[in-house]
Amino acid sequence: MVTGGLRDPRDRRNRDFGPAFGMGRRRQPARHSLPIDLIGGRSTWIAAALVVAVFLVIAMGSSGPTEDGATEQDLLATVQGSMVQAGLPTVKVRVVDWTVILEGRVATAELKEAAERVAFAQADVISVQNRLYVPPPVVDSVVTTTAPDLPAALADLVLQSRLSAMAAHQPIQFQSGGDRITLESVPTLDRLAAFLAFEPAIRVQIIGHTDSDEKVPGDNLRLSAIRAEAVRTQLLARGVEPDRLVTLGLGHTDPIADNITKAGKAANRRIEFLLLREGEVGLPAPAEAGGGDPAVVDAAGAGSG
Repeated sequence: MVTGGLRDPRDRRNRDFGPAFGMGRRRQPARHSLPIDLIGGRSTWIAAALVVAVFLVIAMGSSGPTEDGATEQDLLATVQGSMVQAGLPTVKVRVVDWTVILEGRVATAELKEAAERVAFAQADVISVQNRLYVPPPVVDSVVTTTAPDLPAALADLVLQSRLSAMAAHQPIQFQSGGDRITLESVPTLDRLAAFLAFEPAIRVQIIGHTDSDEKVPGDNLRLSAIRAEAVRTQLLARGVEPDRLVTLGLGHTDPIADNITKAGKAANRRIEFLLLREGEVGLPAPAEAGGGDPAVVDAAGAGSG
């Protein structure tokens, strides 16, 4: 019987043929345990992660109000801009915890309701507190007013004073020796035309005046007449009806100041406007005009038409 490392190959309970056949018993895989230093490293990582998480929570908590405040500021600007666009600039807006608070004063209850609708229409608005104040309606003690019933003469006097005041404020001026109106007189002409358009029932006589300086007798009458006609032409160009304007040249026959000083002469060189009532033809031509001078008569006659 052979003894040693050999076994009967028929023995199925043990297939180990021993080292002679180059085979040994099967070894179970060894269970490796984690090293102690690796376990210690994992604990360290877990602790570090917890610390980082704590700091993140603290950071988020500290930065939350700032971000919310900035967003609410944006909402505040948006609502304020919407109020201005809606024609409600008097509405004061505040935003607290995404709630829009409307304060201030509006004229009617309809505007108060409209302001609330404008606020609700904006994104991110949770609610609206409408604290707008609507004043109570004011009841007038006098329901209707009527213009005073002035006598005809007094009403004409009022119109005459207004007409004279317009002509006196920035008086109409001409270039020396002629009938060319200066540019500084254009605003006065515009005001006179607007006044006549506002009072379509009145007629006006345009009267020209000069100072006493005269080289040839009758020149001042001619000059005053053509200057009055020049003013009439300018008013016609501004839409005044021709039959409402008549002209007259008085020369130096009706001074309002001395003809010695420069200031007095400047005051005498003027254009006046006389209100004509129904049926009136205006002032007559001066006596000097009846001396048979055809030029003076033609100038006055043409203007009166």
